[in-house]
Order: sequence, then C-alpha cells, then structure tokens
Amino acid sequence: MRRLLSVWFLLVSALALPVRAQVVVEENQLDADIRMFTVMAAINVAGYNDGVDTKGDSLVRQAVRRRLESFDGPSKQLLQTAYQQFRLRDPAENLSQFVTYALLCLGSPTFELHADLPTDLPPDVRPVRNLGPILQQFYAEADIESLWLEYQPAYEEELSRYQSALTPMLIRSAGYLRIGPQSREFQGFKVWIDLMGAPNALNTRLYGGNVQVVAHPSDRIQLNEIRHSFLMHLLDRLSIRNRAVVASKQLLSRFALFAPALEDTYKEDFELLVTKSLVKAVEARLDHGASEAAKPIVESALREGFILTPYFYEALGRYEQDTQIINNFYPEMIEEIDLKKEAARLQNVKFAEPSQVSPARSVEPRRVQLSLLDKKLQQAEFLFREEMFEEAQQAFVAAIDLADGRNAQAEYGLGRVAAQEGEPELAIEHFLVAANLALDEPHIRAMSHIYVARISDIMGERDAAIEHYNEAQQVGDPAPRTQQLIAEGLNQQFQSPRQLSQEAEDEEPNDDLELAPEDESIPRSAPVPLK
Repeated sequence: MRRLLSVWFLLVSALALPVRAQVVVEENQLDADIRMFTVMAAINVAGYNDGVDTKGDSLVRQAVRRRLESFDGPSKQLLQTAYQQFRLRDPAENLSQFVTYALLCLGSPTFELHADLPTDLPPDVRPVRNLGPILQQFYAEADIESLWLEYQPAYEEELSRYQSALTPMLIRSAGYLRIGPQSREFQGFKVWIDLMGAPNALNTRLYGGNVQVVAHPSDRIQLNEIRHSFLMHLLDRLSIRNRAVVASKQLLSRFALFAPALEDTYKEDFELLVTKSLVKAVEARLDHGASEAAKPIVESALREGFILTPYFYEALGRYEQDTQIINNFYPEMIEEIDLKKEAARLQNVKFAEPSQVSPARSVEPRRVQLSLLDKKLQQAEFLFREEMFEEAQQAFVAAIDLADGRNAQAEYGLGRVAAQEGEPELAIEHFLVAANLALDEPHIRAMSHIYVARISDIMGERDAAIEHYNEAQQVGDPAPRTQQLIAEGLNQQFQSPRQLSQEAEDEEPNDDLELAPEDESIPRSAPVPLK
C-alpha cells in the first residue's frame, strides 16, 4: 500500500496542476489578460490618477479614460467609495494592492479573490479582498469585455515588443546557471504587461514559489530590472535549501551592519543577503565576463553592502570551468567561503553612503511583514514543493504548535506529506481534521475531501469515495479545477497508474496484489504538490 499510494499520487498531482501551467516558454513567461485590464480600468474610474498625462503615460490608458468619462453606472459610486477607503498614501504601495488583486483574482465574471491556501493571500491585498462583487458589476455595466477586445491589439503589440527582448534574456540567464527552459524554476517566472498604470514602474510578487513581474507602461523595456528579478527567483531557493551550510558563514553578516546604504532587510536576513550578493556577481559575469569592466560593478556592489559579491564573482570563474548545474555547485561554493580571508577583505572596505547609491527599483519580490505562523506555514509549503518531505512535516507540526494545536492549512499539509510517504490511513486522518477546521477556507476543505475520496477509490471503497466527493461539492469552492476533479471523481472511480496498466493486460486485475503492502515492485515517486 505504501508504494501504491506514492505512484497514485504522481497521477493526482499531475491532474491537479493549475490549468494555466503550459510548458511553452514563449507563452508562459509573458502575458496580458482581462483581469488586470478590468481592475486597472476600475481604479482609473474610481480616482487613480498617478502619472496621468506625464511622459510615458500610455495612449491606451488615455483613450480608455476618455471612453469611461461618461460612464455613470451604479458601480461607479461603489468603486469611488471603495477606492477612497483603501487608498494608501504611498503611490507605489497603493498601486501594489490592486496589482496583487488582479494577479490573484479568478477573473470574469466574478473577479473573486481566491487563494488555495490562507498564506497564498498576501497581507497587502487582504484589506481589499471583498472587491469582487463591485468589479463584477462594473465589468457588466461598463461593457469592459468590448473595451478589452478593442484595445487588445495594442497589448499584443506591446507583448511582441517585450517578447523579442525577453525570451533571449531569460534563456541566456537560465542557461548560464544550467537551468533548462522546461524546468519548474524557469516556468515559475512570468511577466505581465499592463498599459493602464503609472508609467515606468515594475511590480514584482512572489506567490507560492513563483515570481510574477508586472511591467507598467514604459518607453524603455526594463530588461535589466526584469533579469535581476528572474535571477533572484532562480537563486533564492538555493540559499533556503542549503540553509545549514549558509548559516555556517553567517559570522560575515556583521560586516554588513556597517553599510549605511544597505537596506535593513538584508542586514536582518543573511540568506537573502547571500542571494543578492550572488545575483550581483552573476550579472557582472553575464555582462562583462572576466574582463576589467566587471571590476567597478563588483566593487560598487561591495561598497553598497553586498559583502560576498567579490567572492562569488571569483567563484563563478571556477563554476564556468566546471560541468555541474548551479544546484549542485552551490553548496560547494558556499562551503569554500574562507571566513578569515573574507573578513580580511571586508576589514577595510569603505562602505557607500545612501546618497551614493541609486534609489532602489521595485524589481524584487516584496517581503511583507508576516506573523510567525504565516512564516512557518510558508516555509513548510516551500519545503513541500521542493520535495523535502521530512523537513516539511516538521515545519507543519511547528505551525500547529504556534496555532495552539489547531490549524487547517498545517493539517492539510501533513495529509499531503503522509500521502507522499505512502501512509494512506494517516493521510486520511489529517485530511479529515483539516476539513473540519477549514470552515472559512473552502479550497482546503474541498480538496481534503477529494484526497480522501481518491484514497478511498484506490482502496476499493467506492461508496465512501462518493460520499467525500459529494462533501467536496457541497463546500462550494469556486476554483474550476476543484469542480473538475469532483466531476471526474463522481463520474468514474479513480484508479492508480498500476491499476490502469494491469487492466490493459488482464480483464480481471488482482486487487489484493495491487494493495498488498509487501508488493515491492512499485517505484517511489516525488511529485509536485496537489493544488
């Protein structure tokens, strides 16, 4: 049974991947859609005027605003009231919350803000999470669909402009790290085009291990800024996966405390400081190789406070002569950091003052202030996605302790870990607890029942499976994929890959052999999580 569940889980995970996940570089890394257009049109109607008629302001934005000047539907007042209620003083933060909403909402017709897990909903968007009904009304009253179709050619033109520059940059950057275009890391990065926001800005968000960059109107394709965000995405996970060896070099972080221009975020998070230092070094290598032209760039990064950039720049020279992918070379590179040598290098560095450093651009995933419980749950989900199941289990248990013994997401996580480890009875136990606790989290509740239903199907308990599929249906999770899984489960008994293979060879499969715990012929697998 243990090995049977592992193989079965591979199929469950593959079936449950989000519909948008298409393994096509040209289409998956760059996009524009009606969700962002609707949300941005709505806030422009509601009073968002940042950057209007300034240099770089989009002609599309100007035209749409003129078209909507006469709009006077009931939703207009609702939008204006909501916008004034949620408007933030800082223009970037104000725009950010609506960009986040657009990236996470389900789109037309409901524009409901849906998150698979509570921690998938960033804190900055939680105040506006009930904007969906107003957007739905505005979408219908203002005939946004027709507007979108009218101006979609302008978006296609902008997508084409970005595509010619973006794809070669992404492939070259990932290629330097020996990460293939079909890899999960590569596919987890996406750029969205928006023509309705203030010009010359980027918004970058980290959701569930994936990074999404929103490029607002700009005469210049901000390729270097996007590349920087892409490299941060590819490399940041390595500092987390190799946390122990990174921590062994943390003594060097003391030197960063004396860098006035360095943001406090990097002074407080050594793993992030390591990643940023490495990204700066990779950028220097990509742009200038081992030439003298790279030295001022490396020196500038050092003076700003990214204390390991010189070391990484030198170490990457060895990496270029090696054949290992960056994932394998990384721990060796960290291990070889000589604390005494680097301390001597840093001892006499004259760090730059803030005025000597260019203002930071919004090109990195924002790290908002999270509660200890949210941090632990996000850590656990990351470890689960990285297939570090033992560590994920420990983190989920720690989250339950922080939540005084009751947390639906943590129980749901423990259920998924148990299923991965081939422990169906334990998995069912955790999923049922999660379903009972997740009264305000319909996705967790529905998916917990779907997991139990599929386990029941494999164990030959069809009546129990149907009962749990019906329970999942009654939850009312609006996610299309959830509804698809329920419909498939009610229509036909779920079978593992081994059962399907056996039926192809024999009209009467041996169910006893299929479920026997002593059957050692089934290989282990480590699939991606079911979402």
